[in-house]
Amino acid sequence: MDEEEDEDEGGDDDGGPMDAIAEAAVGQSQSQSGSSQGAAARPPAPPAPPPPAASGASSSDASASQRGSASSQAEAIRELRRKGLSQSGQSRSGHSADSSQCPQRPEHPQNWWRKAPDDYMRHINAYGAESPVRKCQRRHGALIFDLKLDSAKKKGKAYSLNLPDYIVADESESWREKRSTVQLFIVKSDQSWQPLGPPHSRHDIIVNQGGGAYSHWREPMTSGPSGKSHLLFSMPKNAQLSKYKGLVAVVYPMAPPMGWVEYLGGQKKKHQEIFRELFFRTFPTVGVDPHLVDKPEDARSGTYYLWRIGGNHEFEQPLKEGENYERRLPYQIAEFFGEFERRGATLYPPPASYVYYQNKVDLAKLFKEKKVKTPETWIFNNVQEALQAKDVVKFPVVVKDPYGFSSHGIQQAKNWDEFTSVIRIFFEGVQSGIEAIVQQKVVALKEARISYIDGRPFHGYWRIRKSISSASAASNLGGFQSFDFPLKEIAPAVERFANATGVPVGGVDWIWEEENPDVRIDAYTLEVSPTSDLNPPSPTGWTQSYAEFKHTDKYRPAYLAVRRQWTDLMALAVIDRYRRARRHLFVDIDNVLSLSADRVLRWKGKANAYLASEVMRDLPVPDAADALKKLRSKYLIRLLTARGQYEDAFNVTQTWLHKNGFEFDELIVVRNAEDKVAHMTPETLLVDDFTVKHETGSPKDNTKFMDTLRAANLPFVKFPFGGKWADVMPKLLA
Repeated sequence: MDEEEDEDEGGDDDGGPMDAIAEAAVGQSQSQSGSSQGAAARPPAPPAPPPPAASGASSSDASASQRGSASSQAEAIRELRRKGLSQSGQSRSGHSADSSQCPQRPEHPQNWWRKAPDDYMRHINAYGAESPVRKCQRRHGALIFDLKLDSAKKKGKAYSLNLPDYIVADESESWREKRSTVQLFIVKSDQSWQPLGPPHSRHDIIVNQGGGAYSHWREPMTSGPSGKSHLLFSMPKNAQLSKYKGLVAVVYPMAPPMGWVEYLGGQKKKHQEIFRELFFRTFPTVGVDPHLVDKPEDARSGTYYLWRIGGNHEFEQPLKEGENYERRLPYQIAEFFGEFERRGATLYPPPASYVYYQNKVDLAKLFKEKKVKTPETWIFNNVQEALQAKDVVKFPVVVKDPYGFSSHGIQQAKNWDEFTSVIRIFFEGVQSGIEAIVQQKVVALKEARISYIDGRPFHGYWRIRKSISSASAASNLGGFQSFDFPLKEIAPAVERFANATGVPVGGVDWIWEEENPDVRIDAYTLEVSPTSDLNPPSPTGWTQSYAEFKHTDKYRPAYLAVRRQWTDLMALAVIDRYRRARRHLFVDIDNVLSLSADRVLRWKGKANAYLASEVMRDLPVPDAADALKKLRSKYLIRLLTARGQYEDAFNVTQTWLHKNGFEFDELIVVRNAEDKVAHMTPETLLVDDFTVKHETGSPKDNTKFMDTLRAANLPFVKFPFGGKWADVMPKLLA
């Protein structure tokens, strides 16, 4: 188990500011990356380095050359602090995730002919809060942000910052309350780093008590399409921020390899290219360098690709004689983008859901199969079939084009005579083979349009009919919108709907018979589209029609802002899915990966035991690196070490891990054992030796800490002190 830290505000240790990029201290560590933004997608890893010559020996038996090497490595770390140097290495994903530069906005290939208009690009580039980041570097998958102290605003005993540079933040109301992987370190007067903590703290505790607690958070998704990434943090012993030299945020994105699929056919419609440019600005904020692809054969197995395409001839594929464009469109989209998945990629949203795009025939069948509550619906293949249904159709009804959109062509009938006229006109105006959708009309003045991602609503509004007799509440039929919408209350119903239909991303239209409905009760579903448009809220106090708002100069920036929120949330959904696919395994370092007890005993627990030159001499537990490699197929590996009193703990520990060939998804350095609890949940698992008093030569079990974990229902596996990973692997792999 890691040693405890006495909280220290002054700082007598040598340490490093952000510029101290410690991995360059060890030449052989250049190609030994263990963690990267794409590591866990499991592409082939580079060969592991040979173990140290004395890998099975205790630290007291290490060779003189190894001890000398450790001293020179520690000196190299200090030299890097002075010079601010870094080296790059190759990550397991194949990306240069260890270059000195953090992810940047990509540029699309020259053959991608769709260009977003300049007037749109002006607003796209202007979006977002001002960055508080002075500089960002990347090392072995970790993003290291040097934050501007003068950007922080005082709030009680805390300080607040916007952090638009990294948006994968904690979110209340779900398991995502511990989603963020941001670690904060203050830089003391001697340039050493000191971890803050605990993370994921309640905001009232940070503001009223402080003491180093912090939170990286964003507004809940159900608060609407205006969420932002924030930091709320406090100082050790509530010291003034001005006492410190700087503030550093370290992030392991724990994201899969991600990319963007561009469709090069079709006509220019100012749609795909706008979403592409928005995604290109989202990717760096989740810590990834996207792989850009336009052909299925170029897709990378294990990569998650985002995409967005529309109809109206933006997507076109050859048609056979007699085929109808609108009728074939949803299937062609699903087939084309599905080919990327057949080659091993994962696309989000799933291409299979696009068979329901502007396809009310298959939607009606889906809703019936999944028992989704809908108005009674009939599908007629021709006028003769419809005219034979006099005893079946229940009035009033609406008649819809099954492959139309935006309520174009919708008609209604209050009785059989009106219906016979309407249905004849409908079939006279469509191509042979096109069906008619006839649906019993739910008489209500308003209906709801809810846009959701991964079954979670983030945008909704009431569409209010011009009159009770209107066929639809669409704005092109005189309807208007109200954005005073209960997203939080409707969220459980949206989740049930997405799970039932298998359409994880979309815009759904719901209607209730009641004038003031209880939205927690399942509504009538009119339709759902996997790619719905997003209307931004009209300005506060707006009294004119929504159609008139669309012609003001405020509409376009609002239009693009809500779409940028959509691209951000789509990327977050991919990361959430990736992180939830495997259990999270937290792994202690001291006496679990590193044979560190002899070092502590040799120095009797004094300060010299925690110097970089001493720590770099530690030998790894002989089978530890191989064990973690095996476990990565089942777990996300998150190393969790309480090294608050170590010299330059993060940089030295990361250097040691890569020098010894460890592969992992995250390295977390906390102040003390108790801060470990803040990272854990009942779904995670901790491997720890749970021993203390190593300086005495007779280590003891930390029963108090184990009891704390049991009381909080936090599962753990006790690693045998002095043992091997072979002793616990059967239990971990069971």
